[in-house]
Amino acid sequence: MNIVITLFFYALGIFFLYGALNNFLARGNLRQTYRQWGYPDGFHYVTAALEFIAAVLLFIPGTRLFGAALAAAIMLAAIATLLKAGLRKQSLMPGVVLAFSTIGVAVAYRTVT
Repeated sequence: MNIVITLFFYALGIFFLYGALNNFLARGNLRQTYRQWGYPDGFHYVTAALEFIAAVLLFIPGTRLFGAALAAAIMLAAIATLLKAGLRKQSLMPGVVLAFSTIGVAVAYRTVT
């Protein structure tokens, strides 16, 4: 069972590493999209940093609870942003990742206590 848990947290961490890289590079019209959502210039770097921190925390067994909680908070913010912008369909994927992050919180909490 430990290998399944480890793989779960690694997969979640890789997802957030990928997100961090995409936000850091901000290819295409991502910067303009952030502006349309009402965020200041350079906010994609804040998102990238938070996603990177979540990923690192998810990889380390002793910090997985904090990583999963941060990941869930990031996804809540993403969902709120998309819903505020009227992009309901696009909020589905962050909703799925929020569910996985919440499962991660529960699993990590259970292994800590």
